[in-house]
Amino acid sequence: MSGLSERFARHALVLGFRQDRLAAATVVIAGVGALGNVVAQALALAGVGKLVLCDPDEVAASNLSRAPLFRPADVGRPKVLAAKDTLAALAPETVVVARQAALVSGVGLAEMRDASLVVGCLDSRAARMSLAGRAGLVRARWIDAATSAWGGEVRPFLDPDGPCYACALSPEERAKSDVPWSCMDPRRPAELGSSAPVAGLVGAWASALAARVIMGEAAATDAVVIDVLRGAAEPLRMQRAPDCPLHAPIGEATRIPLGSDATVGALRAALGPGARPLAWSPLLQRLECPRGDHAEEAWGMPCTRGCPRCGTLMRARTTLLFESAPEGAVLSDLGVAPREILAVLGRVGITYVELS
Repeated sequence: MSGLSERFARHALVLGFRQDRLAAATVVIAGVGALGNVVAQALALAGVGKLVLCDPDEVAASNLSRAPLFRPADVGRPKVLAAKDTLAALAPETVVVARQAALVSGVGLAEMRDASLVVGCLDSRAARMSLAGRAGLVRARWIDAATSAWGGEVRPFLDPDGPCYACALSPEERAKSDVPWSCMDPRRPAELGSSAPVAGLVGAWASALAARVIMGEAAATDAVVIDVLRGAAEPLRMQRAPDCPLHAPIGEATRIPLGSDATVGALRAALGPGARPLAWSPLLQRLECPRGDHAEEAWGMPCTRGCPRCGTLMRARTTLLFESAPEGAVLSDLGVAPREILAVLGRVGITYVELS
């Protein structure tokens, strides 16, 4: 028996377990906190061939009690790099790609479309809405996992024509912006945070569901609500909302021989005259002091900082059009993800191009 066969010998005893399908799979994991750690570790150990880890944050000391892939020496390092290093030792056959970025800048639409599955391990409604919206654009299959103090939810969105994350929200909730909360937030201690056992439980449930989906085995289509205090895991039927705006997939995309490492000038040249490519998230164009003391060009992703003259927080002026960006600006520096699909305004309306 070869080393690889020996490694997965127990899997071969499980009826219907398709190691070959796991080995051929690519899974995108959005969010590499406690849940993302558990899911990445479980899928790598199960033998998934490629994991794309996407998270903009760095390891904090508070992550160490809940995230099995992080070590004390990782504090201050990007979460995705710390997780990648540990996974390399645990499961060397799994290729791990680390993207230190928010999802919209870290994983392109073509990459999501072609992935076997996307697993969301996110910590805010806004981030989940972003994932749901991008998945809907390319009809990507995904699973959402979330924890509470003593439980959590796992919601599969495997049918592009079925309900999505936003279907369960009211129009007001879909429009409301929130920010990722800290598990150390003292304002709502009964509602926020989770522990290693809870993250492990919810993450394992999501991972087991993901494995069955990847292997082509029958899998639950309802959400499951896990309640440790009651010792219960109950199904929750999801329904598609007729007014949900996230069910409008984009059309066919034309591939162009450019990647996200190309410049704005190269993109314009490839698209030809009259084509106006659009970004999926606002591009920072200019920072202006509201008192009029200072203004500066600042191409890139939106950010704010104090005026160098008076200290007042400067206003960000943004745009979705690349046409005003400097010719030499690199697309990735402007927040364009690898293998992104861009919308392009032209004389015949909106078309789409896929970066290589």
